[in-house]
Amino acid sequence: MQASIRRWAARGAAVFCLAFAAFQVALALGAPLGDIAWGGGAPVLAGPMRWASAAAAIYLLLAAGLMAVRAGDWGRSLQPWLSFAFNIFLALQLALNTLANLAAKSGAERYGMGAASAAGCLLCVLALIPVRRP
Repeated sequence: MQASIRRWAARGAAVFCLAFAAFQVALALGAPLGDIAWGGGAPVLAGPMRWASAAAAIYLLLAAGLMAVRAGDWGRSLQPWLSFAFNIFLALQLALNTLANLAAKSGAERYGMGAASAAGCLLCVLALIPVRRP
């Protein structure tokens, strides 16, 4: 049972990362969604922030891959400690991201992105459930 919860939580975290990678790509391409990201300064991000979104998208794609490894769906030849360590890192990062989102001026970022990052954090925490061996 624990292995199943952990596996599905890791898969959920991977999908979460893919969805937010797509969001960051949209921001990088000029979609008017900047008021719910990066502090909500402007609907369309300025050039440097577009590059930051592009970099974030790349990071999130790598994160999705590592969470797929954590789920056991991909990269089974990789050392398990690598995906475990990244899983902890991502959970902590999303916890801090949630706190930052909750402190944002924009209601959409505070409640929408705050709830989304909290959900991603919860998935990462669930993906850390130890599996008991019989």
